[in-house]
Amino acid sequence: MKITCLHTAQNHVAGFSDLFTQAEWDGDLDHVVRPDLLARAQGEDAALAEDLRGLIAGQDGDVILCTCSTLGPIVEGFGDQRVLRIDRPAMEAAARYDHVMLAICLESTGAPSVALLRDCGSEANVVLCDDAWPHFEAGDMNGFHRAIAAAVGSALIDAPETDCVVLGQASMRGAAVLLADTGVRILTTPILAVRRAIGIARR
Repeated sequence: MKITCLHTAQNHVAGFSDLFTQAEWDGDLDHVVRPDLLARAQGEDAALAEDLRGLIAGQDGDVILCTCSTLGPIVEGFGDQRVLRIDRPAMEAAARYDHVMLAICLESTGAPSVALLRDCGSEANVVLCDDAWPHFEAGDMNGFHRAIAAAVGSALIDAPETDCVVLGQASMRGAAVLLADTGVRILTTPILAVRRAIGIARR
């Protein structure tokens, strides 16, 4: 059994390795890191889809976990049954709630995340944590997570009916602990995706 993770940031490798260890994954785990793919997805790159198709086809994992929310709809559209987009399990879980808030840090993530949640049968109040991303790019993960928590906390004041918050990007997971006292269910994409990937691989 083998699971291959496709990342667009090197700092995801250690975090996902830890999550798979905590989930007691006993198979092989590989990481492919391609930061150029996110940059290309944020621009106009007609060759991106075909390059991604070739990259996915060249992996030998039983499950290919794409950890980038922006690339999710592209890789899912290839029809490769091994592919799991990281945000699908979290969006499916969020769809069980009546009032969902979706927090994102990149505008390029917004449209595919909203479309996926709608496909799962729900709508969301979208919060763009645009002050947070510069911290991520600078490698300041503490500042990144604090900025996310501040933006979400402020948005919750204006939307007290919210009963579920989805942190839409894998890198946002660390903000969950800072939002633990809000009384709202906080869903992060990596943990649910890792569990789903392991379940698929063990079938």
